[in-house]
Amino acid sequence: MNTLVKNAFDIERLHSKGTLKAPYQKKDKNYMYIYDNQKNTIQYITSSFTRLTGHPQREVTRLFLDNIIHEDDLSYFYKCEEKSINFMNQHSFEDIFNYILIYTYRIKTLKGNFIRILQESQALEIDYNGALSKTLITHKEIEDYVSRPFDDFKIYDKSQHTYIDHNNCYNLTKREIEIVTLIKKGLSSLQISESLNISNNTVRTHRKNILSKSNCNSFIELVKKLSY
Repeated sequence: MNTLVKNAFDIERLHSKGTLKAPYQKKDKNYMYIYDNQKNTIQYITSSFTRLTGHPQREVTRLFLDNIIHEDDLSYFYKCEEKSINFMNQHSFEDIFNYILIYTYRIKTLKGNFIRILQESQALEIDYNGALSKTLITHKEIEDYVSRPFDDFKIYDKSQHTYIDHNNCYNLTKREIEIVTLIKKGLSSLQISESLNISNNTVRTHRKNILSKSNCNSFIELVKKLSY
């Protein structure tokens, strides 16, 4: 079993010390919780949840958190959740700990007003079969955020200290993307070389590099991953 912290209650200690930080984290304006992916439950949430939202910790369930999302943001929230799952499914269990998945939406406080929060999700633990079992989620209030762009979904690569294009999650070059597009259309290497006016050997080299970057054994596997 691989895990980011020793146990759930380390979260409160590390959070209060400021040890666990994501790109946008700000003290006293955020809270963290552990989501059990396999049981669909909230395992633990930091006490700052109550200070920020007014809601008691004891009321927190996954359904409760879904129910306090602004109704106009629900479809966007579920769309981002789907993107997050698909992105994680495209990577090996060794790699998923490198990424933080980020987007914003509004939640309702106990007083009845709405605040915009920025959600940052990162893999916390995998089980013995390599499946994601727990996720660490941070919610940070965005005080000066008036409106959200149409799509503010981002992926932060902790190992590279930079954001990546989630539409190009394997960081393929422009030429490699062109080749993948033609492969998805059913073109052979020879047809691709003729279409792009490059040699067949160059196409083979690109194909080899694409499989290496995507950690796939075949293009059938790659196309299946990209179809999510």
